[in-house]
Amino acid sequence: MARRKKKKSTDRRKTALGVLLLLLAALLTISLVTHERLDDLRITGQVDRHLSPFELEFRNQGGMMGAYLAYITTTLVGWLAFFLPLGLVFLSLRLLTTRIAERYELNSFLLFVISLLGSMIYNIHLVIERSLMIPDDTIGGYMAERLTQLFVRLVGPMGSYVMLGGFGLILLVLYTSITPLLAVHLSLPGSTLLKRVYGAIRGPVATVLSFGWLTKLLPHGADQPDEYDKPEAHHEESRSRDAVHVDHEQSSDQLPVESPVEANEKPAKASRGTGATKPPEQVQLKSVEYNYPSVDLLNVNPQTSAAVNDDELQMTARMLKDTLETFGVGIEGTIERFPGPVITRYEFKPAAGVKVNQIVNLSDDLALALKAQRIRIIAPIPGKAAVGVEIPNRSPQMVYLREVLASPNFSDADNILPVALGKSTSGKPYVADLTKMPHLLIAGATGAGKSVCMNVLITSLLYRLHPHQVRFVLIDPKMLELSVYSGIPHLGRPVVTKPKRAEKVLTDAVTEMEKRYRKLAEASVRNIQEFNRKQKDEEQRLPYIVIFVDELADMMMSATSSKTELLITRLAQMSRAVGIHLILATQRPSVDVITGLIKANFPARIAFQVSSKVDSRTIIDANGAEKLLGRGDMLFLQTGQPEPIRIHGAYLSSEESDAIVKFIKDQGLETFTLESMSQASGEPTQAEVDFGDPLFREACEVVVRHKQGSVSLLQRRLGIGYQRAARLIDKLEQGGIVSPFDGSKARDVLVDKAFLDALFARAEPSSTIGSGQN
Repeated sequence: MARRKKKKSTDRRKTALGVLLLLLAALLTISLVTHERLDDLRITGQVDRHLSPFELEFRNQGGMMGAYLAYITTTLVGWLAFFLPLGLVFLSLRLLTTRIAERYELNSFLLFVISLLGSMIYNIHLVIERSLMIPDDTIGGYMAERLTQLFVRLVGPMGSYVMLGGFGLILLVLYTSITPLLAVHLSLPGSTLLKRVYGAIRGPVATVLSFGWLTKLLPHGADQPDEYDKPEAHHEESRSRDAVHVDHEQSSDQLPVESPVEANEKPAKASRGTGATKPPEQVQLKSVEYNYPSVDLLNVNPQTSAAVNDDELQMTARMLKDTLETFGVGIEGTIERFPGPVITRYEFKPAAGVKVNQIVNLSDDLALALKAQRIRIIAPIPGKAAVGVEIPNRSPQMVYLREVLASPNFSDADNILPVALGKSTSGKPYVADLTKMPHLLIAGATGAGKSVCMNVLITSLLYRLHPHQVRFVLIDPKMLELSVYSGIPHLGRPVVTKPKRAEKVLTDAVTEMEKRYRKLAEASVRNIQEFNRKQKDEEQRLPYIVIFVDELADMMMSATSSKTELLITRLAQMSRAVGIHLILATQRPSVDVITGLIKANFPARIAFQVSSKVDSRTIIDANGAEKLLGRGDMLFLQTGQPEPIRIHGAYLSSEESDAIVKFIKDQGLETFTLESMSQASGEPTQAEVDFGDPLFREACEVVVRHKQGSVSLLQRRLGIGYQRAARLIDKLEQGGIVSPFDGSKARDVLVDKAFLDALFARAEPSSTIGSGQN
């Protein structure tokens, strides 16, 4: 109790002294602004000598005290006296509140000393001419006069110019953070134009030539630093120097802890340029020439400056410490900061006796004090004796896919199925390998970024893999997101939009999986990589199959949920070794969609922003997704990792997707359809369809036009009997045109008009040959 009273008494004294200094600064400012030369003459006795000081009439608005204050300060330091009230203001604010940054006090002192040195340089010629007789001749007062005389006597006139100019240049660098070389560079005529031209041509030139020595020879411009050309050790050192030292009483020998290293980071390799693909641009495989898409098809990030400046980081760190201390949470040492494009992580070590749960419960209070949208607290950080507080930047930057695909993390990584996710909280590109997941579950609220993430995953594979190396099976019940990829050679079958047809696709995927297991058993190998290495004939090599499902909830609700769950579970359990991978996305993260059986077989999951903690725990078995910011902000739970990693997802616009698809389609490559994936998935072979029946095509057109199929419909529209119509319905079911029999309900149509045209166009040559032989 006594200690608390003593602390309150000390705070009151500080407040009283701070207010007194603030009043003194106001009086000194008024005195200096209204200072006149006539008042100085009256004080020195040159005017009105017969009057006493109390009888003199001063023109200064501060009265006699103001006139004397102005005379004393201007005599001592000249016009530099205006820095004195500024210093009093900062000293007062330091006593009244602890939330003022120390940088203002330091900068004010540096500016005062720089001005003093400038006045001394100006006074040198007066000393040389021996005309320095009274302080009125100087611009720095009596102090600048005596210091100038001392320098001239010690090092002479030229030495004074050199020494004082050198000291001023050093302080100017400390004050403005502008190096002398950069100052000369900026002062050159046309430097702005040269920087703009250089920034525009540097990326394309390096991409075309793809030589590492070119990037090293080109200087780093001030507007566009190349983060990928910096050595890793230098990058870590620069990030370590960014630690904010909040406690100035700490020893300067104590170094901050290094920033966290991402799970997929490896030792840096020699980059071969800024190209996005590891293989050469033209690949000759199976006598098919395929050109990989270029990163020039993607948009360039227009934001070149940092998302948050150093001043804002220091202020936020100070406010964070003050808020924690307000709630009784002490901090040992310094607060470290790790800025990123969207959020900044502040790390600190709690004082002894502080419980971790006490810090976690302050999430809403910290968000209120810092005026932040949402704050996420990591307590503790895995592998470190520290607590992390992730605070959104006031001006977040968008992560463009081009930045990730052009990085060495993507182009030089030894990943079989590389997928670019975005950037980590520290701003480094994050790339994962789908074969190591081996399946991925994506969930989040509407508009959080799931569909964009799916398109980014597909685009990543298109930039690295030949159509013979990977086949896509796209299931898009919404008929909007994945239909843009129709017609590319990577598709194993046309885009599926019907839920019941999707169930048949999964059934056939299980059939393909069993078929591949038999091949692997015959070859006495354990996985698809060993099988493909043993095959000398490229035609016998097995491609990877990636099945994308854009909306799992629609399949679980529309189709037979138990059968769909069984098929997904079986694929997830067994398909990794044979090269079949699943990527499921849903905007309904409930237990009836993401069942326990499905979640147990999908260790790799991505959680976008959700509305509640329950949904977050449903996806990643932990809280945190409800604290995300949306627009691609995600938590990635990697296989084998105990805690999820926060990643800012890359953005891919519809125009970019269209440009990439058009580039691939314009090459005119054939679609390499998987035979086993087409037979049971609604893409029948000629052996299954009776093209010789003259009424079969008319029956197909009737059911597609009416969007349902039944015996009575064919009887009425074609004018045939019951037996004939029943046989046509059986043929339509066998060909995958309509769904199987389901009681008294009409059969669903599984294809559209475009599919029928393609089917009969492919059958016309064979039908013509067959009729000729007959």
